[in-house]
Amino acid sequence: MHRTIKYKSPNGYSGMLYGKSSMIVRDPDGKEVMHTAFRNVNTIDELKKIVDDMPRFISVLLSVFKDEGGEKYDV
Repeated sequence: MHRTIKYKSPNGYSGMLYGKSSMIVRDPDGKEVMHTAFRNVNTIDELKKIVDDMPRFISVLLSVFKDEGGEKYDV
């Protein structure tokens, strides 16, 4: 049996590891921003790193789209 690991960051994002290999990250409004069916993250410390860094990760992704002349997305 696989245990569920949850974490809520001071930045408002939250994450959960569940099942054999699933991970979900939600933004401060509860909107799902990442969902994986396969992961190599398995500890609370690894989950914390991902969730704590999520705003920066999203910002970097959006800047790539903007730099490529794509549609502008709001964070």
